[in-house]
Amino acid sequence: MSLIPFQKLPPRRHSEDARQYAYRIIRHFILNLHLPPGKKMNEVELADALNISRTPVHDTLYKLSRKNLIDIIPQKGAFVSKIDTRRIEQTLWIHKQLGTSMIQNIFIRNVKGSQFDVLYHHLQELEDYLSQGDLSHSVRLITDYYHLLYELGGKMNHIWEAVQKAGMDLQRLLYLAASDSSVTEDFIKDLTALTDALAARNTDRACTVYRHHLSRIQLLVPPLQECYPDYFLESRSDCQTADFHSQKGIRLTAQAKEP
Repeated sequence: MSLIPFQKLPPRRHSEDARQYAYRIIRHFILNLHLPPGKKMNEVELADALNISRTPVHDTLYKLSRKNLIDIIPQKGAFVSKIDTRRIEQTLWIHKQLGTSMIQNIFIRNVKGSQFDVLYHHLQELEDYLSQGDLSHSVRLITDYYHLLYELGGKMNHIWEAVQKAGMDLQRLLYLAASDSSVTEDFIKDLTALTDALAARNTDRACTVYRHHLSRIQLLVPPLQECYPDYFLESRSDCQTADFHSQKGIRLTAQAKEP
């Protein structure tokens, strides 16, 4: 049985060579947890699934090891890395420092009112998918929203790319969390409140909401560790396992007061 869990893979883009294709597909499947943490990688199976030679797959695994997505263990092989909660905490700290600074010093003064429509559009699209019971697009739209903040803040793509590079574990955490519709609902509430504050040019309110939103994400870690102990580098042994979908503690609104 192939490691790649789809019968029909996204096609190779015209601009891609085999290495670029392998990197895009394998990275995507790791980030969205179709290749789960701890999964042993088989270069031959991956190459067959992608219909390419083994060499681009081999090179991709080593490249992903430098991104903290693959662990290469001598004499044992390559494994999808487990989620490191310390890196999540560091990434959220970076988001908090850069995001609040951007809101205070760049965003409010330079962004035109009409430019906030693109943020509202993303949130509406997220609500539409949620109302249809389709959560498969949640993390992509949430991540796109964060990216748009950096773009609107002054075309800060170089900073966004650096944050994303450090945030691979955070993105996998979001995929785990967004499988619960209540979490996605709370994300929409947070980001709508943030957009409203930005559109009203209320810098203090926007910073408060943004910091609160990031703190809420941090609160997702313990219950997710309990539910998926094998996915995390360091599991909490002092907590009892609880069902993710029924545990009230997973709900963001139940764990943190509204700002």
